[in-house]
Amino acid sequence: MGRFRPIKQFRVSEEVLSQLKESILLGKFKSGEKLPSERELTEEFQVSRGVVREAIRALEITGFVILRQGPTGGAYVTDLSFDRVGDAFLDLFLSNKLSIPELADVRYFIEPETARLAALNAGEEDKKRLVEAQEAELLPVNETSARIIQFQKVHYIIAEACHNHFYEAIAKSMLRLTFKVVEAVDPDHEALHLPGEHNRVIAAVIGADPEAAKGEMQTHLKKFCKSLIAMETAYRQKSIGGRT
Repeated sequence: MGRFRPIKQFRVSEEVLSQLKESILLGKFKSGEKLPSERELTEEFQVSRGVVREAIRALEITGFVILRQGPTGGAYVTDLSFDRVGDAFLDLFLSNKLSIPELADVRYFIEPETARLAALNAGEEDKKRLVEAQEAELLPVNETSARIIQFQKVHYIIAEACHNHFYEAIAKSMLRLTFKVVEAVDPDHEALHLPGEHNRVIAAVIGADPEAAKGEMQTHLKKFCKSLIAMETAYRQKSIGGRT
């Protein structure tokens, strides 16, 4: 009995892709493990090598495998992460299918809830990391990217501390998109975000006060998202300018 079903459907490459992806998601091929060779897959699926190559290429594009060259080359399964969700959001934004006001609306809805859950679920290590991130905000940083990372750290920790993987994936995806926008526009960071603006949120999470954590995050994001929305035009203009 082979590992895969012979393909009889009309759109054969999609069916090959579907079976390979299913095998990876079900753990039949672990992270770092090499997929069967093109010859083996061709024989098991009973399709041409071109069909197999198309399916493998689709797996590479979507982040399921990485292709390596050389004697031990082939398609190796990657460690799936939340970055794939963030990449999808970013692609939609760059193709003008998502807007900054929409991003701001969802951040204002999602992140107060992650803060509430973090106040309920954060462990001692989570709280320690929050304090460290709070202190790091006071350190001088000159580069735009480093500055953004410095101020987003608290949000990343809270997303992880909420201990809900769906909320974490959505929150981190929005933070990555926010990073892209702010980095491109390079606004006045003192006007956008000052050190200490997370203090009340952090105190509420550490104090295990869920409603206060939610409310303080709403207050923080109300100011920040207003500034973020104002960057829409500047970002789009810079993007167009960069392509001309």
